[in-house]
Amino acid sequence: MTGFQEAGYIFSQFDELARAKLALIFAVHLAGMFALFRMAATQPTSFLQRVPMLVTSRTGSLASATALAMLVAGCSIAVGRHSGVATVLFLNAGVISLYVIEFTILLGRGFFKRLLDDALQPEIRFAISFIVMVNAGYFTLMILKDVLLSDQLGVR
Repeated sequence: MTGFQEAGYIFSQFDELARAKLALIFAVHLAGMFALFRMAATQPTSFLQRVPMLVTSRTGSLASATALAMLVAGCSIAVGRHSGVATVLFLNAGVISLYVIEFTILLGRGFFKRLLDDALQPEIRFAISFIVMVNAGYFTLMILKDVLLSDQLGVR
């Protein structure tokens, strides 16, 4: 039986399980940030266009995403050693919510605008986009929660 109370501190000892958990945290944030940066590169009105290093080239996007994912993973290590699993989940939930907000705006201005054309008002398009991205963020967070609370490698 594992839960928040029984889980205790994570990343205090770097065994295979802790390395696997950390690798998943890094991979989730790397994939999310890289996809976000490449998606922002296609839309000139994106907020991320203000930082040219993030969106001008794939190499720059990958390097920036890698650095930011390493920063989030490093913060997860520090938080996990001193505060426990719940705080690591809150940290990752905060970062994932930033993705959700930016993805919502990008999808509302790009994909759903082309998909729905002018059939719907912009507010409804953004509401649909927000619902889609909140669900994606929720399921990503639930995967992270299940992995961080696991006590063994592999599938049961």
